[in-house]
Amino acid sequence: MEFEINKERWAIIEIDNDKMNEIEGNEDRNVFIHGTTRYNENAIYINEGTPSKRRTLIHELTHCFMYMYGHNQERKYSNEEICEISASSHDIIHKIVEDYFKEGEKIRNWHIH
Repeated sequence: MEFEINKERWAIIEIDNDKMNEIEGNEDRNVFIHGTTRYNENAIYINEGTPSKRRTLIHELTHCFMYMYGHNQERKYSNEEICEISASSHDIIHKIVEDYFKEGEKIRNWHIH
């Protein structure tokens, strides 16, 4: 699925754990990675085998939101700043998540018929 945030197109892509390890540079040690965000690709990768897809997508979309709106993710945030980022991003992130799972439902139902 594709979405737009701050006037840039992004993609959400589900991949298997082997591909996830390849993206993360873990070919020599296979670990389970739930998701990752690649800013240089405008892509969010979700492990198709994660038992917590919705939570993982929200987590990765939060990285995306922070990056796209200029929040330096390397610094420490106060409780107030975290609450403000969460409040500011909640509607955007949850709309994308709902659209993503609705689209998946359509695809799954289409394959059933």
